[in-house]
Amino acid sequence: MTEISQLPKNPYSLGLLAHYLSKHPPFDTFEFGPSISTLLHQINNGTHLIASRNDAIVGYIGWLNTTDEIAKEWLENGGKLSHDASGTSIAVTIFAADRQEDIMRIMRAAKRAKPGRSVYWKRYFQDGRDPASRRVTVEK
Repeated sequence: MTEISQLPKNPYSLGLLAHYLSKHPPFDTFEFGPSISTLLHQINNGTHLIASRNDAIVGYIGWLNTTDEIAKEWLENGGKLSHDASGTSIAVTIFAADRQEDIMRIMRAAKRAKPGRSVYWKRYFQDGRDPASRRVTVEK
């Protein structure tokens, strides 16, 4: 059975996530420093969820609290993505899953964790296709 949860705020959690993502393209080619900084931010701020099965991580989603304006600029024009604790939107910055059937399970859990917020993300494909920008906005 797949369980969805958050990891505790400790160095062991950071190591588990770094190890898990290091096996998943495109994360296996990302720079170490920015990747670790992002994971640490997500662990410390509780802006992540993991999927686990048999005591092993099988999926991860991490996000950043931000504003609609910042997220739209990031999505549409390659603007700098930045944290805004009072923002009403989230930008998914890291997502990986071992199995196709876990993708929607993790996404639904993340939506339940942050109801009423607009969600922005960029999807990168392992087969080399161009990235696709996506958003689900909440009407105000």
